[in-house]
Amino acid sequence: MNAPPTPSNPTSHSLDGWTWHGRLFVAKSLVRVVVAFHGFGRPTEEMGNYLPLYPEGTTMLSVGIAHQNGSTVPAFRDTPPVLEPTLMLQALDGWLDELGLSHLPKHLLGYSLGGRISLTLFEQAPMAWSGMVLLAADGFKKNAMYRFAVDTALGRTCWNFVDRHAASVRRFIRGLRRLRIIPAHLEHFALHHTEDHAMRQLVAHTWKTHRLFWPTRQRTSKAWQTLPKRGVHVHAIFGSRDAIIPWDWSKPWHGLGNQHVHFARVDSGHVMRHPETVKALRSLILPTSDERVSSSTLA
Repeated sequence: MNAPPTPSNPTSHSLDGWTWHGRLFVAKSLVRVVVAFHGFGRPTEEMGNYLPLYPEGTTMLSVGIAHQNGSTVPAFRDTPPVLEPTLMLQALDGWLDELGLSHLPKHLLGYSLGGRISLTLFEQAPMAWSGMVLLAADGFKKNAMYRFAVDTALGRTCWNFVDRHAASVRRFIRGLRRLRIIPAHLEHFALHHTEDHAMRQLVAHTWKTHRLFWPTRQRTSKAWQTLPKRGVHVHAIFGSRDAIIPWDWSKPWHGLGNQHVHFARVDSGHVMRHPETVKALRSLILPTSDERVSSSTLA
């Protein structure tokens, strides 16, 4: 993880048995607040690397998604509770109010899984947000593996089988790679997400709890219709070499937008936090966001 240039402080908020932990990056002057959501298994501090995408005066609340970074859900025995997007919105409002930031224009920032969460929150309450940046965002396509594992009883049973017979399954994955049936990045992805019982449980619980956080083209199109009259911009940027969430997944959504929705690519893989990639992202975002930055921000 790159160390973000701005120090942060821990913060948390609870509502109806749910508790979210996060990091607060406080600007010297308060102009806007960015609510940021990290990728699967990534630390909340990591989102601070993207502060250069915004002008001075930007405070960031980086939210730990449920089951990760200390964020907890109501007690359960077998199946984790499902989070309602409306409850998440209510929690964010209360959290920002506690922090004394509720009066500021609110922006969304989501990376990977956090992009799916951001997309859903934006389509649920578009008028609440003054901008959104999506980086290598999940949510534009529900792939077959997710649809099977989360949305079907057979798939959930199969995932339990994987957990009980992980060693055999992992040998099978390696065999597929040796036979060149799957590419190297998919082997790495599959092995990482099945490496031990804790990881397999984290995958299952995170997917199940956030299963309502899936945007639709119909609702998003309606939400994006509000952008021009408010001067609000949405940026969705993908890595040209990203094999985890490829650019092509977003193509069916390109026609839903207007001049205030910007789809673009940068020269990167799925990881976007490195300084040179952040500079490339900034060069795409700032000229089309009606925002301005000072020379110190660009340094």
